[in-house]
Amino acid sequence: MRRKDKTGYLCSVLSSEFEYNLKEEKIASHPVSPRRSAKLLRVPLCGELEHGTFEDLPSYLKDLKCDSLWVNDTKVIQSRLYLVRPFGGRLEIFLLEPLVGVTEIALSNRTTSSWKCMIRRVMKWKSETASLNLDGLSLTVTPTDKIAGLIRNEGGTYDLTFNWTGAPSFGDVLDILGKMPLPPYMQRESDSSDSIEYQTVFARLPGSVAAPTAGLHYDDTLLEKLTEQGLPISRLTLHVGAGTFRPLSEGSLSDHTMHAERCLITRDTLNHLASTTRRVATGTTSLRTLESLFWMAVVHHETGEFPQVLGQWTPYNNEKSACRATPFDSYEDAMHYLLKHAPLNPTWDFRTQIMIRPGYKVRSIIALVTNFHQPGSTLLCLIAACMATPWKNVYTTALQSNYRFLSYGDGCLIEL
Repeated sequence: MRRKDKTGYLCSVLSSEFEYNLKEEKIASHPVSPRRSAKLLRVPLCGELEHGTFEDLPSYLKDLKCDSLWVNDTKVIQSRLYLVRPFGGRLEIFLLEPLVGVTEIALSNRTTSSWKCMIRRVMKWKSETASLNLDGLSLTVTPTDKIAGLIRNEGGTYDLTFNWTGAPSFGDVLDILGKMPLPPYMQRESDSSDSIEYQTVFARLPGSVAAPTAGLHYDDTLLEKLTEQGLPISRLTLHVGAGTFRPLSEGSLSDHTMHAERCLITRDTLNHLASTTRRVATGTTSLRTLESLFWMAVVHHETGEFPQVLGQWTPYNNEKSACRATPFDSYEDAMHYLLKHAPLNPTWDFRTQIMIRPGYKVRSIIALVTNFHQPGSTLLCLIAACMATPWKNVYTTALQSNYRFLSYGDGCLIEL
């Protein structure tokens, strides 16, 4: 844990501490096949790093006496659209989230749907209608405010309204016309194979604009092997937003504004969490959800209310201090508390903005399955909070051992 001064404040953690040299040839542009053949670097609490593949995951989890394996069952929507402007030229639009209501309703809309979007080549587009037509399906897009026209929101987003004919719902429109939103560092457009490969095999609830990539390594064969071992996957949902790719702000970590993401939790999820103790999370989004549940319990215990958005610095006394004291003796106690108080009717829907960083105490899991992450990212910051071994040592070993990095790359199993 990072050294504190006499007031209990963490010494300044600089964003530059989460940089490393990642050469382009180390970034995987396509996944390996089969999925479970991806490399898996085991990072123990102490001792030597161990090289394996995801086929070894069941035996590793058995060694750890894991009693539940958690995955994020969000489904990536084909949220990238290429439309044509009236006077020529292609316009790239990236859907982020609905302007009103939740994703499920926005995708089920029958004739019109309004979204917050990012636009590439926006300087070449004024306020006219852009369109796309294919096999009887016609889609048009205009600025939501027809009087003011195209206005840039804070954060560089735009409000757009989509209208269509020839398809039952907006979800159907995206299935036909949309493209998979591959991360920008892949430096390529998606192809037909990405519709399958950039989706986990257990994806169920549409709403993400980026994949929970640690789960991409699981295939049906691996899931069957885990089930035979008594470890069927346990599900939770966090819809991954584009903020996952936002780099850390310059300066210290306390200067960074964390993105918020939507979580969906059921009573069955809380019951399972309350009855298990040796949990393993698949991916940073699963861990972020599990830890957010603990802090939702803390906030309600202190205030009598559940926030709609769990704040970035909720786990800390302030943005520069270590994790604060809590009223619960264990993670399981917090889950029992939520079972009594959480608004489970039948699904609890909230957003989390918490930032997991060095000095944070992880309570929910004994190990984390995750990919190798981008330099200068909040994901790497989270990994640093989980590792007993300095993260740079682990990443150096992975680079020297020809592990593949980022979304379609290999993974590691971090023991806490």
